[in-house]
Amino acid sequence: MKHKNISNKFYGKPIFVNLLLLVLNLLLFIFKLIVSSLSGSLALQADAFDNLTDVIMVFAAVVGIFYSKRKPNKKFPYGYYKIENIISLIISMVIFFTAYNIITTSFSEIFEQIAGFPKQIIITPIIFLFLIISLLVSFLSTLYLKIIGKQTNSPIIQSQATEKLYDNLISSSVIIGFVGALFGVNYLDSLISLVIALLIIKGGYDIFLTSTKTLLDAVIDFDKRNELNNIIKNFSNVKEIENLEIRSYGRYIFLEIVIDLNKELHLHQVESLKKAISAKIKIEFPQIFKIIIISQAQPKEIIKIATPLTNDDGLNSNISEHFGESPFFSILEMQEENKRFKLINYYITQNKFINEEKRKGILISEWLLKEKVDKLYLKNELKKGPKLLLENGLVQMIVGKFESLKEIVEQETQIQTVQ
Repeated sequence: MKHKNISNKFYGKPIFVNLLLLVLNLLLFIFKLIVSSLSGSLALQADAFDNLTDVIMVFAAVVGIFYSKRKPNKKFPYGYYKIENIISLIISMVIFFTAYNIITTSFSEIFEQIAGFPKQIIITPIIFLFLIISLLVSFLSTLYLKIIGKQTNSPIIQSQATEKLYDNLISSSVIIGFVGALFGVNYLDSLISLVIALLIIKGGYDIFLTSTKTLLDAVIDFDKRNELNNIIKNFSNVKEIENLEIRSYGRYIFLEIVIDLNKELHLHQVESLKKAISAKIKIEFPQIFKIIIISQAQPKEIIKIATPLTNDDGLNSNISEHFGESPFFSILEMQEENKRFKLINYYITQNKFINEEKRKGILISEWLLKEKVDKLYLKNELKKGPKLLLENGLVQMIVGKFESLKEIVEQETQIQTVQ
């Protein structure tokens, strides 16, 4: 319950978290770039551009969140989630170019050091104070992401916290470079800038690779694929998983499943099964944003409808208010014809469990499932046990004020089927 409350607060929402990160990283980039220019520190300049890569990634995330609210349409059936990948792909090229300039400058400064022309790094108390404050801001934002990520159980925010921790290490290394310059070891700044540039290239490469794979609809790796398969196969009506593909659209994970059903099911049963599978997967794997399930089975043309009765008087029989205590049950067989159902057969049978002392409702429910009943008309809601059993068997339960079996037949013949 606590997680739910936190995620509903404005400071726990992804859009607020990402906007906050966007502002912080943008300010850090601007001020580090200014201070690096004043001090002559190439390592601090590289650290500034590392913050710029964070700005790009967060900006892409904000764009993704904004466009995720736009509904898919005929032209874009999967929505607009890939827009952030297009932005990231373009910007990754800028990151490579920036890292290249930092690397060439680093080597140039190192060669000048060897040749006896050391560069000068300006060190003042104000610059040191700025470095400490920027590291503290970065550390506090990491702590904030850690707390929100843990309380909301958001994999996206948790990954951002890990990325921010990595930034803290880079900023700490820059301070080490300034300390080295304070003692006359100026080449340490150039070496640190070289290492940071290589890390920037790795970050740019990760952005480039992820964006390219997403734009090419590549199937992503999913380390719990076997667990996912087992969840789906545990549903009794699933005969086989024909295909299971996990793709990334922007920051969002889409799951596409093609399943074979082990028996003919009516349309409402298939939809109920899909909803049940989707709900179970989302509980176990909350990082999956959207689930698309395609079922392969022949539509059921004949459906069976059961009803508890008080007497045996053909279609004039009265509907019973009880389930387990009902003296009789009817089974109607309806066939689809010209997009409507018509009655082709029915029979009335005695309740063979009426004299049982316990579990009458459960025993009748098990019998109805063996009879492959699709619908059950009732006057009152069932108790929890029988209801759960029939729901798991995909039996549709309809509670209404029907008085006779004839009224139920008239009700069913008015239902228009879908083809």
